[in-house]
Amino acid sequence: MGSTIHAARLMRARINERLERATRYPITLIAAAAGFGKSVALRDFIETTRLDAVRYDVLREDATLLAFVRGLSDALAPVAPSASAAFPSMQQRVLALEDPLRQLSDWFAEHLKRTVCTIVIDDLHHAAADPNSISLLADLVERTSERIQWIIATRSDVGLPVATWLGYGKMDLPIGEDDLRFTPDEALAVAQEAPAPIDPEEIETLRALTEGWPIALSIALRTRTHASDLRTASAGTREMVYRYLAEQSFARLGAEQRSFLLNTCVFPIFDAGIAEAFGATPEFIDELRRNVTFLSVAAPAEYRYHDLFREFLESELRRLGGDEWVRRFATGGALLEKRGDYAGALALYAKVADAGAILRIFEGHGFELFERGEAATLAAALDAVPAERRGHNASALGVRAMLEASRGRFDIAERSYGAAIELAEELELKTALVHRFAIELVRHERDCVELLEPYALDTKIAPSLRIPMLGTLATAYARAGRTNDALVSIRRAIDLLEPSAPDDVRARLLQQAAYVYQFTPARDQARAYAEHAIELALARNLYDVAARAYSILYTIVNDEADDPIGSLGILDKLEECARKAASQQARLYGLIAAYEIEVERGDDAAIERIDPALEENHEALARARAEALLPALALRAGWKGEFRRAFDLLSGTADLQGTSERRALRAAEIALYAAAAGLNDEAEAALRDAQRALEDSQPQTRRAIRSRLFLALAELARGHGTSAHRHLTEAERALTPSMRRLRALANAVRALYRVHLEQAESTTLAGALERMRAEHFGGLARLLSAVPVGASAKEGYAQLTPAEREILHLLVAGASTKDAAGKTSRSPQTVDTHIRSLCRKLHCSGRREVVALAIKSGWVQQDS
Repeated sequence: MGSTIHAARLMRARINERLERATRYPITLIAAAAGFGKSVALRDFIETTRLDAVRYDVLREDATLLAFVRGLSDALAPVAPSASAAFPSMQQRVLALEDPLRQLSDWFAEHLKRTVCTIVIDDLHHAAADPNSISLLADLVERTSERIQWIIATRSDVGLPVATWLGYGKMDLPIGEDDLRFTPDEALAVAQEAPAPIDPEEIETLRALTEGWPIALSIALRTRTHASDLRTASAGTREMVYRYLAEQSFARLGAEQRSFLLNTCVFPIFDAGIAEAFGATPEFIDELRRNVTFLSVAAPAEYRYHDLFREFLESELRRLGGDEWVRRFATGGALLEKRGDYAGALALYAKVADAGAILRIFEGHGFELFERGEAATLAAALDAVPAERRGHNASALGVRAMLEASRGRFDIAERSYGAAIELAEELELKTALVHRFAIELVRHERDCVELLEPYALDTKIAPSLRIPMLGTLATAYARAGRTNDALVSIRRAIDLLEPSAPDDVRARLLQQAAYVYQFTPARDQARAYAEHAIELALARNLYDVAARAYSILYTIVNDEADDPIGSLGILDKLEECARKAASQQARLYGLIAAYEIEVERGDDAAIERIDPALEENHEALARARAEALLPALALRAGWKGEFRRAFDLLSGTADLQGTSERRALRAAEIALYAAAAGLNDEAEAALRDAQRALEDSQPQTRRAIRSRLFLALAELARGHGTSAHRHLTEAERALTPSMRRLRALANAVRALYRVHLEQAESTTLAGALERMRAEHFGGLARLLSAVPVGASAKEGYAQLTPAEREILHLLVAGASTKDAAGKTSRSPQTVDTHIRSLCRKLHCSGRREVVALAIKSGWVQQDS
């Protein structure tokens, strides 16, 4: 900027010193009415101190929460580029929440969690039209002020917790109007920049009349306004003083300059290209800035009018009549549209309700603008179109459907999508509408196969449109249990994908492929797809895609590797991506999965950390994922011996599980809690359900083995040692060397069984339980300690005398009566007496049946 930029403006050392003191605190606040030089003071301070700061100049157009979030995320791009990149996908889900503030605060905090910087926010009052914007900023400042310095300038501190910040020593007293008024010496100094000398007494009179109001005094000095002329205006409001002075400044300009001001005041910010389109050369701009103080440089070759002066120019434009007002905005919109700034053009067209121009942009670029995060602009433009015209335009209905879906109004969105699809005549538009509607159906766990199939399978449609539809169709097939159809669909999509396809398209398709393949035996392929999708998604800041891919990776690792620490590591990454995407659904998924693992581990500290988050999301959990929480909640109830509550939590949920293995495990859990609670009929029914489900399952899988171990525990709780031994033996036979954790569980169940039969001391069980804790099964170890072993244990091995047990061991080893007599120093008659007692107590017809029962029940090992 040249010297002319600072004409009639004074860099005030006093204000710089005041700001320097204020910025020793984490938060600095400048609060003063319009025209007190807040922006100028900030700019001078940043330049003078060479402060490396990120700056967000809030525009008048940033008056909604979504617009404010968009503006702030864009401004933070130098220090948190991921926020700006993630905003478009975030906007599609966050406004659907009843209270989006916490989610948005988490979103910003996640993107800024490693950032150490200074953030300057100027003209915050423009965002105050939506109190939620101020609340959001206040919360974000509170959460980050230990490492981020905040400097805020605003006309009013309403909504900001100033007293709290002062009380906790986070800020100095706000810099206010009394600080920013011109002193006599400063007025004399700024007057030296005037085109001709001014009498010092006149300067002081002007300063007194304007009460040191910087903007009014600057205009008065610039226009050589006499104090006598200003005295009458100053008797009115401050706005009247400004209006009078602005009129004097405007009247002194030539016709060409006035026309330029009126043409460009429709733009929040305009650049050299726009200025040139209205006939302005760089020299013209320099001359204008010498005559008009309030055209400032927003960025290199970008200009912005002071808010008060822009309001004055707009009032002058309105005085020319409605037609002229509409023409200037329409001209500005057409200029931006020609330059490819469709969002900017749409905003100007919306100001004058130019329905034809709005619908033209909707038809050509509406969906693209939505994907780029321009929901607020689209919503304002849609409201400017008469309802009758909206209702007969497929693109407008499609835009409305997308906006309503993002606000969580799916019922309205569904009707709008249906009407838009019916109205659409062009195949490309109809296809785009169908795909977007299908995505919404999937999000709401609705079937979209019938809707998608005709289009996804239509080879006449361009591959670029078919590929994403085939991917979505594949996931819909997989959800419906049509795995083969899902594989065919996803393979078609992958085959159509060109090597030059954009990374975002590739990432989404690979994530969908991973989702499909997780339901097939080719789990390695699913894992490879998920890992590749994560790599591409993170490179493009597609955090929602990365979060979904991480969820698939977690499922695979948790099922196959049985590695709780590795699984928690994946869930940590999933949660980070979910926060950066502002995806509550992904966050809840990760939260519940982590909770289940920590409960199994018995990690009380981790459980205490997660519990508040579960309580905070209680309603969302009740609607969406409560089913997945139930086993963990039941396990915790089991620790406390609350087996009836554990049974009630899981009762009736076995049939809701997706696969036979999952049904078997859930039924086995229900059987255990029912048996431990003394609910014999319920336990018997659950045992039958589990057994039927196991017949349809592969016996070597982790869930099948775990199911049998829970069934063994259920039978022990019922006092049925023989059945417990059978389930336990089947589980032990299915174990492989890699199943360390399940082996520890099986050993503990076996130790409990042996202690129950009085074949082992309690120390054996204690050692087995400690081994479980070492394998991150501490929660299940607590459960085993709490399970009441059945009162009918006296039936069977436990009721035998030591002598009878000794004889039984010898019989199992193949000893005859004579052999047993010799080894026990008893007579053959005494041995036969013991054998008859064995047969009576065990309800057996002879020694062979006794031996078979002992081996089958596991009381005696055959090779012992």
